[in-house]
Amino acid sequence: MSPGPLSGNMIERLRRVVGTRQRSHLECRRCGTTIETGGTTCPACGSGNIAQYDL
Repeated sequence: MSPGPLSGNMIERLRRVVGTRQRSHLECRRCGTTIETGGTTCPACGSGNIAQYDL
């Protein structure tokens, strides 16, 4: 019997990726640049007006 489309190794890799997925998204309100977690200013435009969207 051949392995299914998702082998055991692939399933473990998917679990690691899904388990570490970011729970919120930070974005500059001025220019829309995605901000790294913990960032307080936009690296593109320097604005401190950062929106946080909880997922």
